[in-house]
Amino acid sequence: MSDVELFAYVVLPLVIAAGGGLIGWIYGRNRDLDRDSHPAE
Repeated sequence: MSDVELFAYVVLPLVIAAGGGLIGWIYGRNRDLDRDSHPAE
């Protein structure tokens, strides 16, 4: 297996998973802040 294949199959999925988790965490935190600033009636 070449270095490029190793990167594509190992590093890239980890980067995508980490990025997706970070985006999800920021989105969830912002949604919580919105709910706090606009309480449901």
